Amino acid sequence: MPKLRLIKILLGVVIALFIGATTYISALVVERQNALEQVSRYNIAWLVSQATTEYARLEQRVSAFGLPGSKVSVDEVKLRFDIVFNRLALLQSGEVEEFVKIDPEYRATVEALSDTLSSAQSYLENLKASDSPELLRILLPLDSRLARLAAAANRVGGDRVAEDQHQLITLHWIFSSLAGGLVLCGIALIALLMWHNRLLQRAHHDMRILADDLQRTSENLAVANQDVKDANNELEKQNNVLIRRDRELRTQNERFDAALNNMSQALCLVDAKQNLVVCNQRYQELFGFDKHLLIPGTPIRHLIEFLSINGGDDIGLRQIWANQQALIREHRAATSFEELSDGRTFGISHQPLSEGGWVATYEDLTERRRAEARIAHLAHHDALTDLPNRTLFHQQMNDWFRRIAQDGGQFAVMCLDLDGFKVVNDTLGHPVGDILLTLASLRLKDAVRAEDLVARIGGDEFAVLLKDADPNEMSKAATRILEAIANPFEIDGQHINIGTSVGIAVAPIDGDTADKLLKNADLALYRAKAEGRGTSCFFEAKMDSQLQARRQTELDLRTALGTGEFEVYYQPLVNLASGEISGCEALLRWKHPTRGFVSPAEFIPIAEEIGLIAKIGEWVIRQACMTAASWPASINVAVNLSPIQFKSPHLVQSIVLALAASGLPAQRLELEITESVLLQNDDTTLAVLHEIRALGVKVALDDFGTGYSSLGYLRRFPFDKIKIDRIFVQEMTTDQDSMAIVRAVIDLAHSLRMTTTGEGVETAEQMEQLQSAGCTEVQGFYLFRPQPADALPKCFATPASIKTVAA
Repeated sequence: MPKLRLIKILLGVVIALFIGATTYISALVVERQNALEQVSRYNIAWLVSQATTEYARLEQRVSAFGLPGSKVSVDEVKLRFDIVFNRLALLQSGEVEEFVKIDPEYRATVEALSDTLSSAQSYLENLKASDSPELLRILLPLDSRLARLAAAANRVGGDRVAEDQHQLITLHWIFSSLAGGLVLCGIALIALLMWHNRLLQRAHHDMRILADDLQRTSENLAVANQDVKDANNELEKQNNVLIRRDRELRTQNERFDAALNNMSQALCLVDAKQNLVVCNQRYQELFGFDKHLLIPGTPIRHLIEFLSINGGDDIGLRQIWANQQALIREHRAATSFEELSDGRTFGISHQPLSEGGWVATYEDLTERRRAEARIAHLAHHDALTDLPNRTLFHQQMNDWFRRIAQDGGQFAVMCLDLDGFKVVNDTLGHPVGDILLTLASLRLKDAVRAEDLVARIGGDEFAVLLKDADPNEMSKAATRILEAIANPFEIDGQHINIGTSVGIAVAPIDGDTADKLLKNADLALYRAKAEGRGTSCFFEAKMDSQLQARRQTELDLRTALGTGEFEVYYQPLVNLASGEISGCEALLRWKHPTRGFVSPAEFIPIAEEIGLIAKIGEWVIRQACMTAASWPASINVAVNLSPIQFKSPHLVQSIVLALAASGLPAQRLELEITESVLLQNDDTTLAVLHEIRALGVKVALDDFGTGYSSLGYLRRFPFDKIKIDRIFVQEMTTDQDSMAIVRAVIDLAHSLRMTTTGEGVETAEQMEQLQSAGCTEVQGFYLFRPQPADALPKCFATPASIKTVAA
């Protein structure tokens, strides 16, 4: 034991030496790192030498700038001045500043450099070649002084490096000594561990002898214990059988009780002696029995007596019992429904048993019947407005078709939807939209007669069935509806203005089936909207032919892209400052094989409705980029984006692919959007616009000023350009208000660092006024009409008459 204690003490001492040596070595390493860091920070000589070198380069650029035919530009000279100013700032801060303060001559040299640069700075704003000698006269006297300052800095830097090297050598010898001592300590520790290991081996041998003795004793005890365990196992098996049987019985009883008491029906089971066998909790609650009375074996006559005495005014339940007594006596089964005087409905099922008893269930069906009635109502009515839905409306129309087939007469169907409802939904939210639909439905019901039928057939679409109405009453009803919807709605303190248009079809003149009549009323609605909204229109036979023509346009449009019928025309934009063409707007044209050129105003809305505009738009971007890649580098190309294209998840990818395939630099592509793009989904749209801007592509806001929130979008997204709508441009020469708007838009764009384009310029006066207002660019028929790509080279050779605009 004393030897073992001594070994532990020695081991503790060696470990302490190890820890101390390790800590000291770590400190030396940190000190060496600090020394190396100090060496690396002695950069005074480098900074001063760089300042001297840059000053010499400045003199060389100033000298070269003054030579005739020199290629050195003013910007290059200014750049060299900026670099020397930067070096001066470094000489006046940090360690260099401390070095300069050592000697008055050094300080005077730095001050002289600052004064020299300040004197030369006055020439920089309007620097000319003739100023070169004067600048050299100012700069040259400082050469020698800067050279002496650099030499002194080099001497100081060398001294510091030598001092640091000496410190590093000293640290090296200290580190080597400590490492040698650490090796000796390690050898001593290994020797101590080997000695300690021999002692442990001797103790382990003694412990193994003791363990063998204990194992023999344990084996003898195990044999004796096994006999006891076998007897105990036999008893445990018998006990487990009894426990399992008891658990199974208890589980069955619990399941039976849970099933019985969780039934929605009240249940009662009676044996052949007319004694109660079992009933559930619902049975007690339904008839109000005392739970102490409902125990197995209670004669059923006691329950009847209890109900007669304590039934109170609940005659309906007593009548259920009375009706059941005849079934018990006659020993027959029956299922019946009892409607009580208080409005409740019960379903009763009575079933006799083979051994003479019976079982009965009683169920309160009142809520189920009410739910079924509610479901039947919802199947034919709109859940939001409680108006009849399309299904009930069709049934009513079919009823009236049968009536007029028998008795003659006529009736009318009106179709209408709410103008501006989508904007309300998008800007104020769906809850406000739902309230608006509810209020509109109430106004529609008030605007027609009591015998007429108003239905909501989907979204913001409504239909009215006018029964036994003459044309005069139809027109009056349409007028009342238009006036009712035109009045402002007030929701949560906000005044909301919407409108509607009404399409009218008369049966049986305009249709002999419900579907045909509704279709024709919808065609009349389409015509009413086309005529300016806020009006009513009766169906005419020619409307159907117009619809067929539109459908044919849809079919032709679906194949136009594949058959190469689309072309891209380009309208040049002229920069008012230079008179040069600065870009071209790409405009889609459709050359139909039989109809010739189809107006974009006709086919683009159809392409948007049938979902083709995204695919066509991608094709236009690719074509525009391919064409613009062959233009002069100063001419950009602009492409309009439809609001529908922003719903495509592949928009940004298609732009990237178009730029990559054409080799057109991203900054030469400009995408024009209207405010309607930003209305559809603010956050998502702005995220896409930022992705487009991240590519380097420019974004312009087209038709600026026609929307109600354009200024808000200028705050949320930094557009590159604002295009002033042609309405203001064409009216500014005759309307002072339009001119004031144009000037305000241009001033706003300048303050936001955006360029402006005046659209629709058709006269020289319009162009001159835009120029005087500070507009950046113009486009319009006065300068260039849209034309195919092969005609553009002639336009790029801009006539002198265009260039005089800048004069």
